[in-house]
Amino acid sequence: MTLTVMWNKPYSFKEGTLIVIGLMVTGALLQVAMGPLNWDIFIWPANILALAVFVSILVAIHLWRRKCYFFRFMTTGKAAVPAIVGALLLTLVMGLTRQVGQTAAPSDPLAFTKMLESWPFILVYVWLTAIVGEETLLQATHPSRRNFLIMTSHLGLFIVLTCGTLGSADMQRLKMYCEVGKPEWRGLDVWNNVHELPVAVQLEKFVIDEYPPKLMIIDDNGKTLPIGKPDIMEVNDNGDKGQLTNWDIRVKRKIDNAMPSTLIKMIGSMPEEMASRLLLDSLGQAANKDGYVSTKLPGAECALYVEARQQQNSVGHHHTAAGWITCGSYQFNYQALRLDDSHQLVMAAREPRRYASNVTVFTKDGNTLKSNIEVNKPLTVNGWKIYQLSYNEQMGKWSTLSIFELVRDPWLPAVYIGILFLAIGAIGIFFMPTKQQS
Repeated sequence: MTLTVMWNKPYSFKEGTLIVIGLMVTGALLQVAMGPLNWDIFIWPANILALAVFVSILVAIHLWRRKCYFFRFMTTGKAAVPAIVGALLLTLVMGLTRQVGQTAAPSDPLAFTKMLESWPFILVYVWLTAIVGEETLLQATHPSRRNFLIMTSHLGLFIVLTCGTLGSADMQRLKMYCEVGKPEWRGLDVWNNVHELPVAVQLEKFVIDEYPPKLMIIDDNGKTLPIGKPDIMEVNDNGDKGQLTNWDIRVKRKIDNAMPSTLIKMIGSMPEEMASRLLLDSLGQAANKDGYVSTKLPGAECALYVEARQQQNSVGHHHTAAGWITCGSYQFNYQALRLDDSHQLVMAAREPRRYASNVTVFTKDGNTLKSNIEVNKPLTVNGWKIYQLSYNEQMGKWSTLSIFELVRDPWLPAVYIGILFLAIGAIGIFFMPTKQQS
Protein backbone atom coordinates (compact mmCIF):
# COMPACT_ATOMS: atom_id res chain seq x y z
CA MET A 1 0.00 0.00 0.00
CA THR A 2 2.81 2.40 0.89
CA LEU A 3 4.69 1.63 -2.33
CA THR A 4 1.53 2.26 -4.37
CA VAL A 5 1.11 5.67 -2.76
CA MET A 6 4.78 6.50 -3.27
CA TRP A 7 4.90 5.75 -6.99
CA ASN A 8 2.00 8.01 -7.92
CA LYS A 9 2.93 10.74 -10.39
CA PRO A 10 4.55 13.20 -9.99
CA TYR A 11 7.42 11.43 -8.26
CA SER A 12 9.02 13.12 -5.27
CA PHE A 13 12.26 12.84 -3.29
CA LYS A 14 10.88 9.64 -1.75
CA GLU A 15 10.92 7.86 -5.10
CA GLY A 16 14.36 9.29 -5.91
CA THR A 17 15.69 8.04 -2.58
CA LEU A 18 14.08 4.61 -3.03
CA ILE A 19 15.80 4.26 -6.41
CA VAL A 20 19.20 4.90 -4.82
CA ILE A 21 18.47 2.46 -1.99
CA GLY A 22 17.34 -0.13 -4.53
CA LEU A 23 20.58 0.29 -6.47
CA MET A 24 22.60 -0.19 -3.29
CA VAL A 25 20.66 -3.35 -2.39
CA THR A 26 21.02 -4.69 -5.94
CA GLY A 27 24.72 -3.88 -5.84
CA ALA A 28 25.09 -5.74 -2.54
CA LEU A 29 23.44 -8.83 -4.05
CA LEU A 30 25.71 -8.62 -7.11
CA GLN A 31 28.70 -8.26 -4.82
CA VAL A 32 27.82 -11.42 -2.94
CA ALA A 33 27.01 -13.35 -6.12
CA MET A 34 29.78 -12.14 -8.47
CA GLY A 35 32.47 -10.54 -6.33
CA PRO A 36 34.12 -7.17 -7.07
CA LEU A 37 34.21 -5.72 -10.56
CA ASN A 38 37.53 -6.15 -12.37
CA TRP A 39 38.08 -2.91 -14.27
CA ASP A 40 40.71 -4.59 -16.45
CA ILE A 41 37.90 -5.93 -18.64
CA PHE A 42 37.48 -2.37 -19.91
CA ILE A 43 40.98 -2.12 -21.35
CA TRP A 44 41.12 -0.49 -24.80
CA PRO A 45 39.11 -0.86 -27.02
CA ALA A 46 36.51 -2.28 -24.62
CA ASN A 47 36.27 1.02 -22.72
CA ILE A 48 35.53 3.15 -25.79
CA LEU A 49 32.93 0.58 -26.92
CA ALA A 50 31.33 0.64 -23.45
CA LEU A 51 31.25 4.44 -23.56
CA ALA A 52 29.65 4.37 -27.02
CA VAL A 53 26.97 1.93 -25.83
CA PHE A 54 26.29 4.02 -22.70
CA VAL A 55 25.93 7.23 -24.72
CA SER A 56 23.65 5.44 -27.21
CA ILE A 57 21.39 4.30 -24.35
CA LEU A 58 21.25 7.87 -23.00
CA VAL A 59 20.31 9.20 -26.45
CA ALA A 60 17.57 6.56 -26.74
CA ILE A 61 16.25 7.53 -23.29
CA HIS A 62 16.24 11.18 -24.33
CA LEU A 63 14.29 10.41 -27.52
CA TRP A 64 11.71 8.43 -25.52
CA ARG A 65 11.37 10.95 -22.68
CA ARG A 66 8.00 12.28 -23.93
CA LYS A 67 6.53 8.78 -23.92
CA CYS A 68 7.97 7.65 -20.57
CA TYR A 69 7.45 9.63 -17.38
CA PHE A 70 10.38 7.89 -15.63
CA PHE A 71 12.77 9.18 -18.29
CA ARG A 72 11.49 12.72 -17.71
CA PHE A 73 11.88 12.21 -13.96
CA MET A 74 15.60 11.53 -14.44
CA THR A 75 16.21 15.21 -15.29
CA THR A 76 14.52 16.55 -12.15
CA GLY A 77 16.14 17.60 -8.91
CA LYS A 78 14.05 14.98 -7.09
CA ALA A 79 16.09 12.29 -8.87
CA ALA A 80 19.42 14.11 -8.90
CA VAL A 81 19.63 15.15 -5.23
CA PRO A 82 19.22 11.62 -3.74
CA ALA A 83 21.72 10.30 -6.31
CA ILE A 84 24.25 12.97 -5.31
CA VAL A 85 23.67 12.29 -1.59
CA GLY A 86 24.07 8.53 -2.11
CA ALA A 87 27.28 9.00 -4.09
CA LEU A 88 28.66 11.39 -1.47
CA LEU A 89 27.85 8.98 1.37
CA LEU A 90 29.64 6.11 -0.36
CA THR A 91 32.59 8.39 -1.14
CA LEU A 92 32.67 9.39 2.54
CA VAL A 93 32.70 5.71 3.56
CA MET A 94 35.61 5.17 1.15
CA GLY A 95 37.51 8.06 2.71
CA LEU A 96 36.95 6.74 6.23
CA THR A 97 37.72 3.11 5.37
CA ARG A 98 41.25 1.83 4.91
CA GLN A 99 41.46 0.82 1.25
CA VAL A 100 43.46 -2.28 0.35
CA GLY A 101 46.13 -2.35 -2.35
CA GLN A 102 45.53 -2.99 -6.03
CA THR A 103 46.57 -6.64 -5.85
CA ALA A 104 44.75 -7.41 -2.59
CA ALA A 105 41.20 -8.71 -2.27
CA PRO A 106 38.61 -6.67 -0.32
CA SER A 107 38.52 -7.55 3.37
CA ASP A 108 34.74 -7.09 3.73
CA PRO A 109 31.78 -8.73 1.95
CA LEU A 110 30.59 -5.52 0.19
CA ALA A 111 34.11 -4.48 -0.91
CA PHE A 112 33.93 -1.15 0.91
CA THR A 113 37.65 -1.65 1.57
CA LYS A 114 38.11 -1.57 -2.21
CA MET A 115 35.32 0.84 -3.02
CA LEU A 116 36.10 1.44 -6.68
CA GLU A 117 35.34 -2.26 -7.32
CA SER A 118 32.24 -2.36 -5.11
CA TRP A 119 28.97 -2.93 -6.98
CA PRO A 120 26.84 -0.68 -4.73
CA PHE A 121 29.28 2.17 -5.40
CA ILE A 122 29.41 1.45 -9.14
CA LEU A 123 25.62 1.28 -9.64
CA VAL A 124 25.00 4.52 -7.74
CA TYR A 125 27.67 6.31 -9.77
CA VAL A 126 26.30 4.92 -13.05
CA TRP A 127 22.86 6.22 -12.07
CA LEU A 128 24.30 9.63 -11.21
CA THR A 129 26.26 9.70 -14.49
CA ALA A 130 23.12 8.80 -16.44
CA ILE A 131 21.26 11.69 -14.79
CA VAL A 132 24.07 14.08 -15.69
CA GLY A 133 24.11 12.79 -19.28
CA GLU A 134 20.33 13.20 -19.67
CA GLU A 135 20.48 16.73 -18.29
CA THR A 136 23.23 17.53 -20.80
CA LEU A 137 21.08 16.32 -23.71
CA LEU A 138 18.03 18.17 -22.38
CA GLN A 139 19.85 21.50 -22.20
CA ALA A 140 21.37 20.93 -25.66
CA THR A 141 17.89 20.67 -27.21
CA HIS A 142 16.70 23.95 -25.63
CA PRO A 143 19.20 26.50 -26.89
CA SER A 144 19.73 29.68 -24.91
CA ARG A 145 22.75 31.35 -23.36
CA ARG A 146 21.94 30.05 -19.88
CA ASN A 147 21.13 26.54 -21.13
CA PHE A 148 24.36 26.48 -23.13
CA LEU A 149 26.35 27.20 -19.96
CA ILE A 150 24.39 24.58 -18.00
CA MET A 151 24.99 22.08 -20.80
CA THR A 152 28.72 22.89 -20.84
CA SER A 153 28.97 22.36 -17.09
CA HIS A 154 27.06 19.08 -17.17
CA LEU A 155 28.99 17.87 -20.23
CA GLY A 156 32.26 18.53 -18.37
CA LEU A 157 31.03 16.55 -15.36
CA PHE A 158 29.87 13.71 -17.63
CA ILE A 159 33.30 13.54 -19.31
CA VAL A 160 35.06 13.48 -15.93
CA LEU A 161 32.81 10.71 -14.55
CA THR A 162 33.01 8.47 -17.64
CA CYS A 163 36.59 8.97 -18.79
CA GLY A 164 37.95 8.94 -15.24
CA THR A 165 36.48 5.47 -14.62
CA LEU A 166 36.54 3.71 -17.99
CA GLY A 167 40.00 5.11 -18.71
CA SER A 168 41.46 3.69 -15.50
CA ALA A 169 41.90 0.30 -17.19
CA ASP A 170 44.38 1.84 -19.63
CA MET A 171 46.46 3.55 -16.98
CA GLN A 172 49.90 2.02 -16.50
CA ARG A 173 51.86 2.44 -13.27
CA LEU A 174 55.29 0.83 -13.29
CA LYS A 175 58.38 0.79 -11.08
CA MET A 176 61.81 1.14 -12.62
CA TYR A 177 65.08 0.35 -10.82
CA CYS A 178 67.98 2.31 -12.32
CA GLU A 179 71.67 1.92 -11.44
CA VAL A 180 74.28 4.55 -12.21
CA GLY A 181 75.50 4.37 -15.80
CA LYS A 182 73.09 1.62 -16.91
CA PRO A 183 70.16 2.51 -19.20
CA GLU A 184 66.97 0.72 -18.20
CA TRP A 185 64.05 0.05 -20.59
CA ARG A 186 62.01 -2.22 -18.35
CA GLY A 187 59.42 -1.57 -15.66
CA LEU A 188 57.58 -3.77 -13.16
CA ASP A 189 53.85 -3.58 -12.50
CA VAL A 190 52.20 -4.33 -9.15
CA TRP A 191 52.24 -8.05 -9.97
CA ASN A 192 55.98 -7.88 -10.81
CA ASN A 193 55.35 -8.51 -14.49
CA VAL A 194 58.07 -7.05 -16.71
CA HIS A 195 57.08 -4.48 -19.35
CA GLU A 196 59.34 -3.08 -22.06
CA LEU A 197 58.91 0.68 -22.40
CA PRO A 198 59.31 3.14 -25.28
CA VAL A 199 61.62 5.24 -23.06
CA ALA A 200 64.83 4.33 -21.24
CA VAL A 201 66.24 6.03 -18.17
CA GLN A 202 69.92 6.12 -17.27
CA LEU A 203 70.88 7.35 -13.82
CA GLU A 204 73.90 9.65 -13.98
CA LYS A 205 74.04 10.74 -10.35
CA PHE A 206 71.91 10.52 -7.23
CA VAL A 207 71.89 13.56 -4.96
CA ILE A 208 70.54 13.82 -1.44
CA ASP A 209 70.44 16.74 0.99
CA GLU A 210 70.16 15.70 4.63
CA TYR A 211 68.94 17.51 7.70
CA PRO A 212 71.66 18.45 10.19
CA PRO A 213 72.78 15.70 12.61
CA LYS A 214 70.63 15.29 15.71
CA LEU A 215 71.96 14.23 19.11
CA MET A 216 69.95 12.65 21.89
CA ILE A 217 70.47 10.70 25.11
CA ILE A 218 69.26 7.14 25.48
CA ASP A 219 69.17 4.75 28.41
CA ASP A 220 70.51 1.20 28.30
CA ASN A 221 67.13 0.00 27.03
CA GLY A 222 67.50 2.22 23.98
CA LYS A 223 64.74 4.65 25.02
CA THR A 224 65.29 8.33 24.32
CA LEU A 225 65.14 10.69 27.29
CA PRO A 226 63.03 12.20 28.68
CA ILE A 227 60.66 9.36 27.83
CA GLY A 228 57.65 10.54 25.86
CA LYS A 229 59.18 13.92 24.95
CA PRO A 230 62.88 13.44 24.20
CA ASP A 231 65.34 16.33 24.06
CA ILE A 232 67.04 16.73 20.69
CA MET A 233 70.08 18.84 19.84
CA GLU A 234 70.58 19.81 16.20
CA VAL A 235 74.22 20.27 15.16
CA ASN A 236 74.98 22.72 12.35
CA ASP A 237 78.70 23.48 12.83
CA ASN A 238 81.76 23.22 15.02
CA GLY A 239 81.35 24.84 18.41
CA ASP A 240 77.62 24.23 18.67
CA LYS A 241 76.39 24.00 22.24
CA GLY A 242 73.24 22.56 23.72
CA GLN A 243 71.64 20.87 26.67
CA LEU A 244 70.14 17.40 26.77
CA THR A 245 68.34 16.48 30.00
CA ASN A 246 70.91 17.46 32.65
CA TRP A 247 73.96 17.31 30.37
CA ASP A 248 75.72 20.24 28.71
CA ILE A 249 76.92 19.24 25.23
CA ARG A 250 79.59 20.98 23.15
CA VAL A 251 80.67 19.96 19.64
CA LYS A 252 84.43 20.29 19.37
CA ARG A 253 84.83 18.97 15.83
CA LYS A 254 82.51 18.11 12.96
CA ILE A 255 83.51 16.09 9.88
CA ASP A 256 80.72 15.90 7.29
CA ASN A 257 82.14 12.90 5.43
CA ALA A 258 84.23 10.69 7.68
CA MET A 259 85.28 7.10 8.20
CA PRO A 260 87.11 5.41 11.09
CA SER A 261 90.80 6.00 10.70
CA THR A 262 91.49 2.28 11.26
CA LEU A 263 89.32 1.40 8.28
CA ILE A 264 91.04 4.01 6.11
CA LYS A 265 94.46 2.60 7.06
CA MET A 266 93.36 -0.91 6.12
CA ILE A 267 92.05 0.26 2.75
CA GLY A 268 95.10 2.44 2.06
CA SER A 269 97.48 -0.52 2.40
CA MET A 270 95.58 -2.71 -0.02
CA PRO A 271 95.43 -2.89 -3.81
CA GLU A 272 92.56 -0.89 -5.28
CA GLU A 273 90.56 -3.97 -6.28
CA MET A 274 90.85 -5.48 -2.81
CA ALA A 275 89.98 -2.15 -1.16
CA SER A 276 86.83 -1.91 -3.26
CA ARG A 277 85.89 -5.43 -2.25
CA LEU A 278 86.46 -4.48 1.38
CA LEU A 279 84.02 -1.63 1.06
CA LEU A 280 81.48 -3.73 -0.79
CA ASP A 281 81.72 -6.46 1.82
CA SER A 282 81.19 -3.87 4.59
CA LEU A 283 84.18 -4.88 6.67
CA GLY A 284 85.66 -2.72 9.41
CA GLN A 285 82.61 -2.93 11.66
CA ALA A 286 84.43 -2.86 15.00
CA ALA A 287 84.01 0.18 17.25
CA ASN A 288 86.62 2.77 16.45
CA LYS A 289 88.81 4.26 19.16
CA ASP A 290 91.38 6.07 17.04
CA GLY A 291 89.08 8.74 15.64
CA TYR A 292 87.67 9.61 12.25
CA VAL A 293 89.23 11.18 9.19
CA SER A 294 87.70 13.07 6.29
CA THR A 295 87.31 11.02 3.11
CA LYS A 296 85.39 10.92 -0.16
CA LEU A 297 85.10 7.14 -0.14
CA PRO A 298 81.56 5.73 -0.51
CA GLY A 299 79.95 5.11 2.85
CA ALA A 300 81.47 8.13 4.61
CA GLU A 301 79.12 9.72 7.13
CA CYS A 302 79.13 12.65 9.54
CA ALA A 303 81.23 12.23 12.69
CA LEU A 304 81.30 14.55 15.71
CA TYR A 305 83.82 14.88 18.51
CA VAL A 306 81.84 16.10 21.54
CA GLU A 307 82.38 16.93 25.17
CA ALA A 308 79.60 16.30 27.67
CA ARG A 309 79.43 17.62 31.22
CA GLN A 310 76.75 16.64 33.68
CA GLN A 311 75.22 19.44 35.66
CA GLN A 312 75.84 19.26 39.41
CA ASN A 313 73.97 16.33 40.93
CA SER A 314 72.59 15.87 44.43
CA VAL A 315 75.97 14.90 45.91
CA GLY A 316 77.80 17.73 44.21
CA HIS A 317 79.63 15.55 41.65
CA HIS A 318 79.95 16.01 37.91
CA HIS A 319 80.32 13.35 35.27
CA THR A 320 82.25 14.31 32.17
CA ALA A 321 82.79 12.44 28.92
CA ALA A 322 84.37 13.15 25.55
CA GLY A 323 84.64 11.19 22.35
CA TRP A 324 83.47 10.55 18.81
CA ILE A 325 79.84 10.03 17.81
CA THR A 326 78.48 8.93 14.46
CA CYS A 327 75.26 7.41 13.18
CA GLY A 328 77.30 4.99 11.06
CA SER A 329 76.60 3.92 7.52
CA TYR A 330 76.37 0.79 5.43
CA GLN A 331 80.18 0.57 5.73
CA PHE A 332 80.63 0.86 9.50
CA ASN A 333 78.58 0.71 12.68
CA TYR A 334 77.33 3.68 14.63
CA GLN A 335 79.37 4.87 17.62
CA ALA A 336 77.88 6.29 20.81
CA LEU A 337 79.47 8.14 23.71
CA ARG A 338 79.06 6.50 27.11
CA LEU A 339 78.07 9.23 29.60
CA ASP A 340 77.71 7.16 32.76
CA ASP A 341 76.68 3.69 33.81
CA SER A 342 73.20 3.92 32.31
CA HIS A 343 73.20 6.67 29.65
CA GLN A 344 74.71 7.17 26.21
CA LEU A 345 74.86 10.08 23.80
CA VAL A 346 73.93 9.01 20.26
CA MET A 347 73.39 10.49 16.83
CA ALA A 348 70.08 9.68 15.14
CA ALA A 349 70.08 8.32 11.60
CA ARG A 350 70.26 11.22 9.14
CA GLU A 351 66.93 12.22 7.60
CA PRO A 352 66.70 13.22 3.93
CA ARG A 353 65.53 16.79 3.29
CA ARG A 354 65.54 16.47 -0.50
CA TYR A 355 66.66 13.84 -2.94
CA ALA A 356 66.88 13.89 -6.71
CA SER A 357 68.30 12.02 -9.66
CA ASN A 358 70.27 13.43 -12.54
CA VAL A 359 69.19 11.30 -15.52
CA THR A 360 69.50 10.87 -19.25
CA VAL A 361 66.31 9.70 -20.98
CA PHE A 362 66.36 7.93 -24.34
CA THR A 363 63.32 7.41 -26.57
CA LYS A 364 62.80 4.85 -29.31
CA ASP A 365 62.44 7.62 -31.88
CA GLY A 366 66.07 8.60 -31.22
CA ASN A 367 65.67 11.59 -28.92
CA THR A 368 67.88 12.13 -25.85
CA LEU A 369 66.96 14.30 -22.87
CA LYS A 370 68.97 15.23 -19.79
CA SER A 371 67.05 16.34 -16.72
CA ASN A 372 66.70 16.20 -12.95
CA ILE A 373 63.87 14.25 -11.33
CA GLU A 374 62.93 14.80 -7.71
CA VAL A 375 59.98 14.18 -5.42
CA ASN A 376 56.85 16.08 -6.59
CA LYS A 377 58.73 17.30 -9.69
CA PRO A 378 58.24 14.57 -12.29
CA LEU A 379 59.59 14.52 -15.83
CA THR A 380 57.13 14.09 -18.73
CA VAL A 381 58.37 12.23 -21.81
CA ASN A 382 56.22 10.85 -24.65
CA GLY A 383 53.09 10.64 -22.49
CA TRP A 384 54.90 9.11 -19.50
CA LYS A 385 55.36 10.91 -16.20
CA ILE A 386 58.52 9.80 -14.39
CA TYR A 387 58.46 10.31 -10.61
CA GLN A 388 61.30 9.94 -8.10
CA LEU A 389 59.94 7.23 -5.83
CA SER A 390 62.83 6.01 -3.66
CA TYR A 391 66.49 4.98 -3.55
CA ASN A 392 68.78 2.55 -1.73
CA GLU A 393 68.00 3.75 1.80
CA GLN A 394 70.70 1.54 3.32
CA MET A 395 73.38 3.40 1.33
CA GLY A 396 71.71 6.76 1.93
CA LYS A 397 73.46 9.67 0.21
CA TRP A 398 75.89 7.22 -1.42
CA SER A 399 73.11 5.37 -3.19
CA THR A 400 73.90 4.26 -6.73
CA LEU A 401 70.28 3.20 -7.28
CA SER A 402 67.18 5.27 -7.94
CA ILE A 403 63.66 3.86 -7.97
CA PHE A 404 61.31 5.66 -10.32
CA GLU A 405 57.57 5.37 -10.85
CA LEU A 406 56.42 5.72 -14.44
CA VAL A 407 52.77 6.59 -15.00
CA ARG A 408 50.89 6.73 -18.30
CA ASP A 409 47.21 7.69 -18.40
CA PRO A 410 46.04 8.21 -22.02
CA TRP A 411 42.57 9.30 -20.87
CA LEU A 412 43.87 12.05 -18.59
CA PRO A 413 43.70 14.79 -21.28
CA ALA A 414 39.98 14.01 -21.71
CA VAL A 415 39.48 14.36 -17.94
CA TYR A 416 41.27 17.72 -18.04
CA ILE A 417 38.98 18.84 -20.88
CA GLY A 418 35.97 17.81 -18.79
CA ILE A 419 37.22 19.82 -15.83
CA LEU A 420 37.73 22.82 -18.15
CA PHE A 421 34.14 22.56 -19.48
CA LEU A 422 32.84 22.21 -15.93
CA ALA A 423 34.70 25.35 -14.85
CA ILE A 424 33.63 27.38 -17.92
CA GLY A 425 29.97 26.52 -17.36
CA ALA A 426 30.05 27.23 -13.63
CA ILE A 427 31.89 30.55 -14.01
CA GLY A 428 29.63 31.62 -16.88
CA ILE A 429 26.47 30.97 -14.86
CA PHE A 430 27.92 32.82 -11.87
CA PHE A 431 28.63 35.98 -13.90
CA MET A 432 25.43 35.89 -15.97
CA PRO A 433 23.26 38.99 -15.43
CA THR A 434 20.43 38.38 -12.99
CA LYS A 435 17.65 39.40 -15.35
CA GLN A 436 18.73 36.72 -17.81
CA GLN A 437 18.58 34.09 -15.08
CA SER A 438 14.89 34.72 -14.34
